Amino acid sequence: MSVGSYIMHSSVKVLVAVTVTLAALTAGCRSINRAITESVLDRQPAEEWHVRYGSRVQYVLNDETMKDVEFEGSANAGDTTVRYQRGLAQQAQCVADRTAELLRRVEEQVGVTITTRSTIHLLRFDQRPQDFDIYLKVEPNEFPLPLFIRMGEESCESILVQNRGYPYLFVHELVETSIASGNKRGVVLPDLSWGPPGLEVHISNYTRWFRDGLANYAGYAAYKLLAEEIPISHRLQYRQTLLHTNPFSSLAWVGKRLFSWRQSSRTRHERDYYNAALGLFLLIEDTYGQEAIRRIMAQIATREAVDGRDLLQITDQVLGVDVKRLAEDFEFPEVGVELERLTPAGALNSGLEVQEGLFVQTVEEDSAAALAGLQKRDAITAVGDAAVANALDFELALFQVRNQPSVPLTVQRRDAGTLTLQLPLQKPAAQPPGKRRKPPGDDAIESAGSPLLFTW
Repeated sequence: MSVGSYIMHSSVKVLVAVTVTLAALTAGCRSINRAITESVLDRQPAEEWHVRYGSRVQYVLNDETMKDVEFEGSANAGDTTVRYQRGLAQQAQCVADRTAELLRRVEEQVGVTITTRSTIHLLRFDQRPQDFDIYLKVEPNEFPLPLFIRMGEESCESILVQNRGYPYLFVHELVETSIASGNKRGVVLPDLSWGPPGLEVHISNYTRWFRDGLANYAGYAAYKLLAEEIPISHRLQYRQTLLHTNPFSSLAWVGKRLFSWRQSSRTRHERDYYNAALGLFLLIEDTYGQEAIRRIMAQIATREAVDGRDLLQITDQVLGVDVKRLAEDFEFPEVGVELERLTPAGALNSGLEVQEGLFVQTVEEDSAAALAGLQKRDAITAVGDAAVANALDFELALFQVRNQPSVPLTVQRRDAGTLTLQLPLQKPAAQPPGKRRKPPGDDAIESAGSPLLFTW
C-alpha cells in the first residue's frame, strides 16, 4: 500500500528548480534530495491522501494443479461422474443422482439430447474462492465443473446452492456442446475460427442465435426445475444463481440483428445478444407452447446438419410465422429505471425491512418509473402478484402484464414502509432498427461460459 500523493503546481516547480540549482552547487546528491523534499513539504502540504487496497489472491485450477488434488473416489449416475475428497462420498452420490435426474427432465422438456458427459469435482475449502481461473483440457464430449464447498456447509443442498454457476451455466454448456459437435444427426453447425492474430479465418454459419438461445432456455428450465426441490432454508441463496436477467428488454432492443450474431462478432453488446437469444425462446414458449420448441428440435434431428438458413426455415415452418419478424416486432415496456438485486445485508445497511427485492439505483426523468413515483433507494418487492428477487423476476412479471395499461408495484421505502405505486406500461417510441434504446440491467454475466472452442 502506498500513501500520499503530492501535486506540485507551477510556482512550486519553479521553487524546486531554484532549490535544485543552488543545492547542486554546494552539496552532494543526498543533500540535494533532502533539500528538495523539505522544501516541498514546507511549502506544499498534502491536500489529500490516495489509499488503495487490493487482493491478488487467485485460485488457479488447471491440469497441473489438479494433479495435486487428493480425491477419495468417484460417484456415477447416468453420464455424470462426481469426484470427491475425503468424507464426501454420500454427498457426491447425491449430487450425481440429482444432476442426472435434472438433465433427464431438461431433455424431456426441451426436446434436446444431451450427449456431452459431465465430470464434477467436489473441492473443499475453508473459504470458497471468489477470484479464480480455471482452464482444463478434457476428452471431446466431456465438460468439467468444479463445485467449491465451504468447510462445514457440506450437505447436498448446500453444495448445489453455494455454486452460482449451477445449474444455469452448467446446463447451457452441456446443451450447446451437444447440439454443435459429435458424429450424429441434427448437428447445429458452429462458427469456426483459426489462424494467428491478425490473420484469422472465420467461417460463420449464423446459428449462434439458436445455439445460445436454446442453451440459455435449457439452463433456465434447469434453474426452475431445481428451484422446486430446494428447501426453503436454502432458497434465498439459490436465487442468487447466475442468470441472464434481461431477456425481453434485450430482445426488444436487438430485434432481427440477433440472426446475424456470429461467434467472431465480439462487441461491447455481447451481453445483450445472449439475453436476447434467451428472450426469443421464452417468447416462442409463451406464444406457441413448449411443444413448439420440441417440434423444432425433432425437425432438426431429421437432418444430418443444419446452418442458419436451415434453422430459419425449420422454425418458420413449425411456428407458421417469420421468426425474424417475430423478433423485430416484439415490444417491451420501457420503465426508465436502473435496478440492482437487493441482498439481506444491503437491505439492513439501507434501513429496509425486506429480505430480497430490487434496489432502485437511478430513475430517469419523465420515465414510466418517474410517473409512478419511484425514487432512488426504493426496494421493489413485487410486480402485481409476482414477488421479485432479481432482474429476471422483474422482466418475467412485466412480460406477463405487458399488454395492460399499468401494473401495481409493491415498494419498500425507508421511513415510509410499504407502498403501492402504479407503473404505467407505456410502449417505446418507434425507432429504426439499430437505433433502439439499450436496455438497462443488472446482468451478472457477460456470457454463459466461454464459447465452444475447437483445437485444430
